Amino acid sequence: MRKLVVSLYDKQLLQLFMEEAEKLNFIFRNEIIGIYHIGSNSVPGLKAKPIIDMMPVVKDINLVDTFNLEM
Repeated sequence: MRKLVVSLYDKQLLQLFMEEAEKLNFIFRNEIIGIYHIGSNSVPGLKAKPIIDMMPVVKDINLVDTFNLEM
């Protein structure tokens, strides 16, 4: 059985999200429309799993696989 870990809100997760978003912006360049921090740890003060959920939005989903090597 897997255990679910829920932690107190951690302000550092926002900084880690921004660092990862910067990397994705560099890799996908002009294909990125936006990158959103989603999930429970994106809500200040809310207890959450210590996992950063991200939703990148791209212009053409069919081109995403062409970035596999860079990822």
